[in-house]
Amino acid sequence: MKKSEKIILVLAISALMYGAIDYFILSSGKNETIQSETESQFSGFIEKINATLASLNLIDQKKANADYLISMIESEWKNDPFSKIEKLSKKNQESSIDKESSIDKEMAGLIYSGFIKLGNKMLAVIDGMEYTTGEHIKDSGYKIIQITPESVFINNNLNKKIVLYLKEG
Repeated sequence: MKKSEKIILVLAISALMYGAIDYFILSSGKNETIQSETESQFSGFIEKINATLASLNLIDQKKANADYLISMIESEWKNDPFSKIEKLSKKNQESSIDKESSIDKEMAGLIYSGFIKLGNKMLAVIDGMEYTTGEHIKDSGYKIIQITPESVFINNNLNKKIVLYLKEG
């Protein structure tokens, strides 16, 4: 055997011995650290899944609460604050109609679709046009006497009074 072959053989044997020592003796400590890191990552992953599942359960509970609230909104209210206002305004409207003896309740072919309040001034939207008290309605010969949020009182040339009620929608 030549000197170079002996050197190669010694290097191969030393590499083999180093590998065996590293695998059998030194790797037992590395496996424990790798295993503990893997376990901690796995436990962290499981904790994230549990937290996600818990939040999904909260979402289901919130959805159930929302469904309950929606069903309550759709049900009839015992103390509806808006119904009182509506009933009061209808009573006021009927009493003002009773005061005016010669008021005709026909619609006269006109549609009162809304009103605009600018400070103390009221505008009535009739057939898509805005009118104030005292103005004549275009192409009808009617004059606006009074504007309220619920109705408009109009008068024709023969002093025939007509009430237009608010039509929403």
